[in-house]
Amino acid sequence: MYLRKEDGDWEVTSNGLYVATRGYLIRRGFCCSNRCRNCPYINWHSSPHWQPLPAECIKRTRVSPRSICAAQALLAYHEQELKDGPSEDRDRHQEMIAHYTRLLTQWGHKK
Repeated sequence: MYLRKEDGDWEVTSNGLYVATRGYLIRRGFCCSNRCRNCPYINWHSSPHWQPLPAECIKRTRVSPRSICAAQALLAYHEQELKDGPSEDRDRHQEMIAHYTRLLTQWGHKK
C-alpha cells in the first residue's frame, strides 16, 4: 500500500534511525507487529502515558497473528488488573479493556 509522504512522517533518533510517527501509523491503518515505538494500536512498551488512538481511526484490515495475540494478552491483563488491582487504577483499566475489545472486534477477532 502506498501512502503519501507528509512532513512529520518520520522522527530521526540520535543514532540516525528513522522511526515512524504516530500520525503516519494511524494513516497506515493497521498494526504491523514490529513493536513500533509510536504504535497507536498496542501499548508494546507499557508506557503509563500511552493513549489509544481514536476509535474512528481503527480500520478493519489484515493484521499479523502476533498483533492479535498481543491485543488478546493485554485485554486479559487489564481484565485481571481490574478484578484484582488497586481501585485507583480502575478507570485506566476500564479504558484499556474498551480499547482492546474494540480493536479485536474491528480486526474480526472477538475475545
